[in-house]
Amino acid sequence: MKKERTKRICNYFMKGLLLCALVFGFWFMADAGVNADEVGIPKNFTPGTIEMVPFTKGENSNPYINITNNSDKPVKVTFEHNIEQTDHNYKLSIYVGNHECVSRQNPVAKDANVLYLYPYQRIEKACEVIFSSSASSSTSVTFNIKAAYLSKEVKKKEQAIGLNKNTAVEIIPLSGMQNSLYEGVTDPGGDERWYKFNVSERAVINPTFELAEKERCNLFHQNQTFIKIYNSRDELMYSEAATQYKGENIWNMGSKTLTSGTYYVQIINNRQIYHPATFMFNLNGHNWISANKVTCSQSAIQLSDIGKKKVIAQTVPANSDDKIVSVYDHLTGKTWDWYNSNKVDYDGIPSSATAPGKHKWITFKTTNGKTFTTYVISPAEKLKKPRVATGYNSAKFWIDYPNKLQTSVRIQVLKKGKWMTAKTLGYFSCGNSNPVTIKGLKPLTNYKFRVQAYANGMTGTPSNIVTMKTGSKVKPAVKSIKIVQRKKVTVKGWWRKHWVGGHISRYEWVPPYTYTKYKVKVTLKKKVPKIGGMWVATNWVKGSKKSYTVWVPNGAQKGKKLTIRISTALGKGYGNGPEVKKVIRAK
Repeated sequence: MKKERTKRICNYFMKGLLLCALVFGFWFMADAGVNADEVGIPKNFTPGTIEMVPFTKGENSNPYINITNNSDKPVKVTFEHNIEQTDHNYKLSIYVGNHECVSRQNPVAKDANVLYLYPYQRIEKACEVIFSSSASSSTSVTFNIKAAYLSKEVKKKEQAIGLNKNTAVEIIPLSGMQNSLYEGVTDPGGDERWYKFNVSERAVINPTFELAEKERCNLFHQNQTFIKIYNSRDELMYSEAATQYKGENIWNMGSKTLTSGTYYVQIINNRQIYHPATFMFNLNGHNWISANKVTCSQSAIQLSDIGKKKVIAQTVPANSDDKIVSVYDHLTGKTWDWYNSNKVDYDGIPSSATAPGKHKWITFKTTNGKTFTTYVISPAEKLKKPRVATGYNSAKFWIDYPNKLQTSVRIQVLKKGKWMTAKTLGYFSCGNSNPVTIKGLKPLTNYKFRVQAYANGMTGTPSNIVTMKTGSKVKPAVKSIKIVQRKKVTVKGWWRKHWVGGHISRYEWVPPYTYTKYKVKVTLKKKVPKIGGMWVATNWVKGSKKSYTVWVPNGAQKGKKLTIRISTALGKGYGNGPEVKKVIRAK
């Protein structure tokens, strides 16, 4: 290349050199005494062609080009040539970054004439021409060298490359993009990048990897690229699950929790065919975020709302790495432990009925043991309106049994605009066979009564109101009681059932008998005012009168006593006054 090449350069490039120096600011040096050309990319340049370099075989069979990136950004350098691309070229071979882009023997990949350079990186023999021995001395090739900035910022080579564990790039953050180059000038075989990071206590990582220069994907997929993470003891802590990066999309391998210590990231391409590429790597990590507590959308829910409303549990903070992992149902005694989320909703229905009251229902639990328990509110029932009979200073109540055990009943009276509890009954004190009386009422006064269920701290909706008036406290003054009529009554005999333990054990014969029925006349000294009638010998007679004539039920045998009970009342079933008891002889 000496004489012939020097002559051509002097005639062909001096003007071009001056023009390019003015326009692009490059420096170029060609020494006719050596078989190398130097091309430098200036600190600030306009992307485009920066150099044209011809090579003629002459006396030199393998001239080459050294290139230096003097800028503070990574660049892509393309060596365009005037050699027609065929399956075989018997005149010369061209190598770019130790990879053939024109071959005498082998087909070559498209775009194999590309190099990537770090900021301030120098590559010797970046492009090399090897002329065949059979080629004539006039065989030549001309290169147009083009440079363009890459799309991503990349540190200097010594800052971005760790070729092994001992030279791992220190110390990368848990989160943040790491950009680096595979320049494409490595020897055949594996090429590695190592990074180093620390975990203070506990951390979560979710690494991603992708190519920044997407035009390289069609070549990069031929490689096998792996990402692995080791601890300081060379134990593999993290590796891709089943596949390797193929170059098409962002590669996300999944999350991993790491304990305190120093870790090493290995990014390795282990195929012999290797193409230059720009890659982006991010641990996507953070120090462990603990859950401080669990909150719920509702701390309590009505029993009737279960299945209709959801209870939503949430960790605090919402992005904590401690997740809700279990839900325990206190009513069924079941645990569901397949959860693993910061937010969980639940609307399950208890398998069995609950007694009235406030009951533990659902407990949500995180990985670090934080819990929140919700409650189910089972209200006390609304009782039926009671049956009430009033006296002159009291009221008698017949209250149906509540539907649920563990329920007590409050009898309430409205006094001075406020409902007052007059008496509280236990569950087993209710029922129609167990009437309950309250006292302390005023005569001839209208009262409002109601009952209300109470169970385990829960008060039910009050029953409908019963309005009742108390009776007169005036005793009837009896002047006389006379028998005014008699009547003989004959009762036929009959077989009577004899019960034992709820079963009929036998029948008994009851013989016929007779008795005398009496009609009596009760005369009062004076009428009792403000009454609706009189009870005389269990007979109800309307009206306020001086005398009352009634039949005494069942009568009495001759010579026996008749008991006559007399009392006033406002009506047939309420407002009873004090009772007067008289005994007379039946003649």
